[in-house]
Amino acid sequence: MPNRNGTAAIGKAVDGTVLLSMQDVSKFFGSIQVLDTISFDVRAGEVHALCGENGAGKSTLMKILTGAFPVSSGRILLNGQEMRFVHPVEARAAGIGIIHQELSLLPHRTVAENILLGREPSRGGLVDRRRMVTEARDALARLGSAIPPEAPVASLSIAEQQVVEIAKAIATHARLLVFDEPTAPLDTVESAKLFRVIAELRSSGVGIVYISHRMREVFEIADRITVLKDGCGMGTFDAADATPDKVIRLMVGRPVSALFPPRSATTPGEALLTILGGGNAALHDIDLTLYAGQILGVAGLEGSGKTALARALVGDQRFTTGQITFRDGRPAPRSPREAVQRGIAYLSDDRKAEGLGLRQSLRDNASLALRALAAGLALPSIANRNPGRIDALFRDVEMRAADFGVAVGRLSGGNQQKVVFARWLATAPHLWVVAEPTRGIDVGAKATIYALLRRYADAGGAVVMVSSDLTEIIGASDRILVMSGGRILVELPAGSAESEIMAHAVHGPGQVAELVA
Repeated sequence: MPNRNGTAAIGKAVDGTVLLSMQDVSKFFGSIQVLDTISFDVRAGEVHALCGENGAGKSTLMKILTGAFPVSSGRILLNGQEMRFVHPVEARAAGIGIIHQELSLLPHRTVAENILLGREPSRGGLVDRRRMVTEARDALARLGSAIPPEAPVASLSIAEQQVVEIAKAIATHARLLVFDEPTAPLDTVESAKLFRVIAELRSSGVGIVYISHRMREVFEIADRITVLKDGCGMGTFDAADATPDKVIRLMVGRPVSALFPPRSATTPGEALLTILGGGNAALHDIDLTLYAGQILGVAGLEGSGKTALARALVGDQRFTTGQITFRDGRPAPRSPREAVQRGIAYLSDDRKAEGLGLRQSLRDNASLALRALAAGLALPSIANRNPGRIDALFRDVEMRAADFGVAVGRLSGGNQQKVVFARWLATAPHLWVVAEPTRGIDVGAKATIYALLRRYADAGGAVVMVSSDLTEIIGASDRILVMSGGRILVELPAGSAESEIMAHAVHGPGQVAELVA
């Protein structure tokens, strides 16, 4: 591969001392080169954003830095001293911490046990649990979190687990921290808390590598930006001298405006779902109508009820009050299986825990809903009778995999999400409920998913899109609901301003005019 690396380190950080210098780093897996002479440095008191599509080389570069992969050629200097880590433990001992996009917590242990895992304080030869709880509480407090240190991790939401993951890294007092998509499961308010912590770390001289597909937050917190594409460096530059459009063009060769397809000019179709006074333990007085041909965006903070609404629509957390009528004249489904049989598809916000069998092949994963549908209708397996149909759907969703028979756990996050989309496309649903559809995936995969949802709506389907990413809520939705406290506060038109959505979500409708003025 030709070397397109931009190696010049420009801009001025708070301190300016180079903590990390990766010089002409290359990586081969057998005869395949995945990194080509990448040069990358991080200064004390700097937030250095690392951007690129899935497969660009970001994860490989960071795995080399943290000792998970050996470097094939090149040098790594930490505080001016050359290092060659052969295990992540060595990297941690040298003061390098990483917050992974994929959670690495032990679900059946407490929050405190996870935060201090491998570094448990002791007293008299026994674990000092009182001190463990105190240290864990201090780390959580830095994030503005009141999560109980004694709580089992399995009892927490995905967003709360991500907070614990971040606290775990902060508690090591590392001098260099790598944040890999840390805000993927966080809403805007929680992300703002994280950014305050990052600002505090930055001011104390910690060097930070920040990996994110969200351009808004990259430009909010980064001092410099390095872009990777196909294992090569495309340039390093001051964030102040760049724009999101420039970064995205370097990443994928197209502008940010191309991410969202145009909205349909046709009028909405028939009402597919009507809810009057719907409620359950988490929802109250829900009134809404879903129309064929529309994407309904649902925004709100963590705990606002938006995820509970998605689960109620598909029978996972059933409505217990109100009048709910679907297009078939029947009430809300009583279970997810019944929802599938009635043409309602659900894409969970946690694709690994609830959406995929990571050891199963792409084809097996994409066939799951068809098999459930066939079983419910006492039919032979549709997937077994027409396996080529699944492969055709993979091509429709622009799947990037050489072999559809490989385990889905080996794919990037974007391709894993495409497998879930292919699964539900196979069932030809009337209504599609999608929760955090582009969480933790790259810009190119996002554009593919937005196009899929728009084509589905234009063909007469209805989409309920629950998301913490306000950019996609604004860019992809035909109507926008804002929720808080399990209630729908307001419905806003397509293209509403982010400030107006947040004003409703945080303060309710009474203070909106003053806040957005």
